[in-house]
Amino acid sequence: MKKVVSVILSLTLAAVLFTGCSNNKDVKYSDSVLIIGYTENEAPFIEAKDDGTAEGFIPELFEKAVFEATKGDFKTYRFEKVEKGYTLEEDGGFSEEGGKEYSASLLVGATHKNDGTFNEDYSFTEPLITNRVVAITKKDGKIKSFKDFTGAKVLTAGETAKAAFEKHSAVYSLCKSVKEQEIAPALASLDDGRADAVIVDEFTLMPTGKAENYTVLEGELDTVEYVIACAKYSGWKDSINEAIFEYKSPEYNKHGDEFTPLVEKYFGYNASSFGFEPSGDK
Repeated sequence: MKKVVSVILSLTLAAVLFTGCSNNKDVKYSDSVLIIGYTENEAPFIEAKDDGTAEGFIPELFEKAVFEATKGDFKTYRFEKVEKGYTLEEDGGFSEEGGKEYSASLLVGATHKNDGTFNEDYSFTEPLITNRVVAITKKDGKIKSFKDFTGAKVLTAGETAKAAFEKHSAVYSLCKSVKEQEIAPALASLDDGRADAVIVDEFTLMPTGKAENYTVLEGELDTVEYVIACAKYSGWKDSINEAIFEYKSPEYNKHGDEFTPLVEKYFGYNASSFGFEPSGDK
């Protein structure tokens, strides 16, 4: 990830600092700077610095497609780290020297639906990135579906895959053995018959370039959809959806689909599930 987003702060907010959450009625959004919250640095989604600059998929998407199309009266934007559980529009946390307190307008990073009370707390964009947990077998292997897992030797590659498989207790209990292994040796074990199936998420499998060598069983074990969270009922999600749609659509973008190449740059394959269409185009 080489692209760095350069963010210029307005003089009035040059001393903005994170001070923790509050429920002060005087909390407001910045008049000139769009404050974008993130909870953790997590590549390839975002790696932010203390000065408000950042690199990764989300920052480059904002720089190239989102901010200019959605900024309204904002002059610039910056990324601010917030505590996990920070609620947009309800919590404060950013104070300038004059004591005025600000809140973030958006929440980005490895932010996904169906996590705790996330769906109730926020409005959010259409899924930008999807990570599926799947089961793969040899193309000529004996396992053709999850019904064939009785007595199978199964390997899980990564914590995401392991957690997803354990939730499917009916299938899990059929296996002769279930062990953890890194993706490279797991695929080698599958190739030489020491394993009958490998449970793996696509973020781990696809960058190996070997997915086409295997059969992916029908029916994913889990699907994690990554979104941009917006303050509830704020209208941000519609504006962002439309901006990304235009960035992806050759009909609106003279350079063609620039969104998919950006996804492939950071994830190593087309991990995008973005399927938004403006209501007038449906």
